[in-house]
Amino acid sequence: MKLKDKIIGGKEMQDAAQFFSKIAVVLLIGFSSSVFAQSQQKDTLKLNRQHYEELFLKQNLLLLAETYKINQAEAMVAQAKLWPNPSLTVEEINLWATNKQLSYLDEPLPQVFGSVAQNTQFAVQLEQQIITAGKRRKLMEVEKVGVKVAEQEFEELLRNLKYEFRNTLTELQYLQLYTEIFFKQRDLIQKLLKAYKRQLESDHISKGEYMRLQSLQLELSKEINELSKAKNETEKELKVLLSITGPVSLLVHEDDFTPDLQRLQDLDVLNLQQDFFTYRPDVKLAELENEHFKSLLNYEKSQAIPDINLNASYDRGGGVWPSFFGFGLSIDLPVFNRNQGAIAYAQMGIENTSILSSDIRLRAQAEFDQNYKDFRAALAFYESIEAHFETDLDEIFESYSKNFLSRNINLLQYLDFQEAYLENKRIILESKKEIHLQLETLQYTIGKEI
Repeated sequence: MKLKDKIIGGKEMQDAAQFFSKIAVVLLIGFSSSVFAQSQQKDTLKLNRQHYEELFLKQNLLLLAETYKINQAEAMVAQAKLWPNPSLTVEEINLWATNKQLSYLDEPLPQVFGSVAQNTQFAVQLEQQIITAGKRRKLMEVEKVGVKVAEQEFEELLRNLKYEFRNTLTELQYLQLYTEIFFKQRDLIQKLLKAYKRQLESDHISKGEYMRLQSLQLELSKEINELSKAKNETEKELKVLLSITGPVSLLVHEDDFTPDLQRLQDLDVLNLQQDFFTYRPDVKLAELENEHFKSLLNYEKSQAIPDINLNASYDRGGGVWPSFFGFGLSIDLPVFNRNQGAIAYAQMGIENTSILSSDIRLRAQAEFDQNYKDFRAALAFYESIEAHFETDLDEIFESYSKNFLSRNINLLQYLDFQEAYLENKRIILESKKEIHLQLETLQYTIGKEI
């Protein structure tokens, strides 16, 4: 008998949810660290899917790092609010004066204060740039779009990581349950081998039958080994997502692997199609890129209007009067550079991002249509399996094992049914797994929990 069961790797990526609600989860979630510490001591962490996800949202390093990008973007908005610093210039200072130089003065220059700076010439100028055409406000608008972009990039990362995390968790559950089936089969074969060994010693069976059971035990052990390697690989990926180190084994409660058919049948997914563009972070990012270039265009147009520099100066001993106070202004003349290139760049950016946004929307709609059909197909297949089929299958197999031990059926009949039993158990488990995967894919496509 050849075992046909092969392990199919789980899909990557994960679904997202809205930014502020998930930030609240990341910051406020109260998952008990003592449970985790206790589990580490036992080298086993066994939780349900919900608690694993809480741990993921709390500890994933990529999510934590991405929140700092939002803070960086907000800091740039604060920077855009600031006025330029005034400029202070002190110049034309004579550090000493010769007698010949002093002879040209009608009267000595007095001290500035105390005995400091007697007969010393210097000039002081204070200059302040006045920003015109609302450049500060327009630059703030550009940077505010940057904050929205950072928030949506967080949403997109969260969406992808949740998709990857949940599918990896599903794969681990599937591998655990599938491995458990083979462990039970191996234990059963070991009991049959003990009984057959006694019958072999009494010459009631041939050695060939006994060797066939031994071969079956070896095949089951080989399959368990392959499943264990796949499970270890999946655990490794899950530990990275959970930021867990050390020799901790991850186990997922089995109860929540069976889909909630009632809930899935009541889902009105088609209603979400009407506004799922408002949820998908990649669609919103494309729209924000367009908004960015519109804000940038307003800012670049304002850059064509020169700023004004106001100045106030004091000159001591450098002109007609011993002490002179003066005021002035300076302005660039927009003769050669009227910021034409930057304005054209922003205009082309608006056109480019508008086309890309339409393309992303088209692709999102096509993804939804396909993934909704796949989800319905997976649900229909699972519904086609009778509710008590798996229980009946286990009972019949147990009956076959007892009849085989009582020699009411021969070895070939038993092995044939056992292969059919394992194949059907695999199909049932994979149908449940497919429901989880397709539901996550649909949520990922919509960009919202359903």
